[in-house]
Amino acid sequence: MKILLFTTGGTIASIIDDGVIDVKPQGKLLVLNKYAEIDLHTEFEVVSPVNILSENVKLSDYKAIIEAFKEIDFDLYDGVIVTHGSDTLAYTSAMLSLLYADINKPVAIVAADKSLQDSNSNGMDNFIAGVEIVKQGLNGVYVPYRNGDGTIYIHYGQKLLESSVLSDDFYSVGGAFATFENGEIKKLNDEQTLCSIDIKKANLSFEKKIMQVMPYPDLDYSRIDISGLDCVLHRTYHAGSVCANHEGSRCITTLINRCKAENVPIYICGLKSGKANYYSMSSILDKGVIPLFDMSPACVYMKLMMEG
Repeated sequence: MKILLFTTGGTIASIIDDGVIDVKPQGKLLVLNKYAEIDLHTEFEVVSPVNILSENVKLSDYKAIIEAFKEIDFDLYDGVIVTHGSDTLAYTSAMLSLLYADINKPVAIVAADKSLQDSNSNGMDNFIAGVEIVKQGLNGVYVPYRNGDGTIYIHYGQKLLESSVLSDDFYSVGGAFATFENGEIKKLNDEQTLCSIDIKKANLSFEKKIMQVMPYPDLDYSRIDISGLDCVLHRTYHAGSVCANHEGSRCITTLINRCKAENVPIYICGLKSGKANYYSMSSILDKGVIPLFDMSPACVYMKLMMEG
């Protein structure tokens, strides 16, 4: 069994020094040193295109990650494990899942809630699950992650949602694909339809200017500068709603009209198919917005970024 360990940094590769958590060169191999305590038979090869805390990721880092991923000779390995930070885990997992949706090898993207130096970290449990995804031949791009309930969930890479503020747990659009318990992968849901982007036709320059807008009470749309943007991605509240019944600059139609005037496409994500919309949403769907259903905001962002 030979696995390529593709390290990018993050908490799972961090060292605690004088109360400060940060990536260090020696940190990226800490997970292998700990894994060797329970398994001496699995062979690992290591590549490290970037070594950063994931909250500091730039578009140029995504470009470096993809360029390095394209260089992988998958015939040499039984699978790939990507170690990554949790803050932008949903973005990188969506990016890889979109480009490698039909891959015939397992790819597991593994993060940790705490440094591996902390005995309470879930990092090793997540990594062990990642190794098992490879050993059991679960082809595709997945994210194994142990939540606070003690369960290790296995998520489709492009279905993963960002972790909420003040929470270390992760969830997925439509629910997790499976759990990992006592060495066994147990499916929870039927396989879902996944989006894909042909990597040969993808725009991998990572130069598009995309603004994300988060709704909140009294958001003044007149203060948003859309000049020079390729598109706007507007998120919704949890119910798939936005503010649309105010007069003036607090109404989303203010932004929609400005985008139309400047030929900037505006997309709406956070909507579920087959569900009745609130009036605030149904009243704007014919105003020029482009609704996207059943996709995580991170996946929509990466899809818009990489489509030609």
